[in-house]
Amino acid sequence: MPSDIRRSLVVPCLLALLAGCSGDADSPNESKVKPSSSASVGGYGDILVDGKPVTGSKPSGNKKIPYQRTYTDGEVYAPVTGYRSLAWGTSGLEAIYENSLTYRKGDNIETTIDPKVQKAAFEALGERRGAAVALNAGTGALLAVVSTPSYDPAAFSGNSSKDQEAWKKATGDKNKPMFNRALHEATAPGETFDIVIAAAALDHGLYDTVDEPTDGGSGECANATIREALARSCNESFAKLATDLGEERLRETAKRFGFGDDELNVPIRVAESKYGSYRNGAITVTPLQLARVTAALANRGLMMGRHLVTEDEKGQVAQSVPAATAGLLLPAVQEKKEWAPTDADDGTPSSWSLAYAQTEKGDTVALVVRVATSNAGAAARVNAAIAEALS
Repeated sequence: MPSDIRRSLVVPCLLALLAGCSGDADSPNESKVKPSSSASVGGYGDILVDGKPVTGSKPSGNKKIPYQRTYTDGEVYAPVTGYRSLAWGTSGLEAIYENSLTYRKGDNIETTIDPKVQKAAFEALGERRGAAVALNAGTGALLAVVSTPSYDPAAFSGNSSKDQEAWKKATGDKNKPMFNRALHEATAPGETFDIVIAAAALDHGLYDTVDEPTDGGSGECANATIREALARSCNESFAKLATDLGEERLRETAKRFGFGDDELNVPIRVAESKYGSYRNGAITVTPLQLARVTAALANRGLMMGRHLVTEDEKGQVAQSVPAATAGLLLPAVQEKKEWAPTDADDGTPSSWSLAYAQTEKGDTVALVVRVATSNAGAAARVNAAIAEALS
């Protein structure tokens, strides 16, 4: 069963659901939310995308639980909305804002999601196992949070035998459609972690610029600069940099970028990205965390409070690396077009892509995609589609 479904929530919760029973453990507290617009007439409050509801309500035929949730483009937005079911409780934003959305109050929740970007990422990923995150570097607003394959929460929002069959199918699917890969799947970062190594090397004074020859490597990577080592995927060069830095200094930089944060939420809880040991390969990262690193470089090293709901716009700001370090490294990361695939502990290959795009207003957006394939260009093609939707 997916990690964001509270196991204790089953049919006994049915009659108490709208009185405050929730099936999501993503976040411990609900933010204070003001109504963003009138709720669905005679139903729950709605979750809004670009001011338009992607949820709705219909009569349930049950006097004690009078309404049942409906969804528009349910599969596209499921990683954001989560689900609201008469039989199985709630998850995602449906759970976090349970008290605001309940029909007794009926407040709406406005998200930061850009529908064009969300749909472009979803369609480009298709049925492949993967995830995509688009993060506004300057504001921390999440413009896309996509996980595939996905599920339609409307399929089991009721409590009929048909709903039960749909629930059983979704929770029993070997491809785990209810698992939010964008926020909850932490896997080996592969060479994307070279960004952190490079930042640490510059920050701790091992090198003054990204164009200074390093000491190490062989062939075309012999004594490559940091810029060249990134472009050429010089694993030996970065392994030497990591050794020269030592575990403690590398861990310090990784921590400032957000690795090891086990309380991260957007407000949906995000799985911890861990830095155990570079030498032993004990490093994992979620697509969301990698987007934070990518965004920080484009924002003078500042990590803005990432958020999925407009009410959370004034989040905490942290400095990952000095602005000078971010400024030195950013062009080298921007120039890299393809990242070598990596394998997880279970042998599942990952194609990663990190990129930048501009909104129509000129804001810089960090784009991160992971696709479960050994095709190096697969994730980059998804990011190209996202960038096009932003322009």
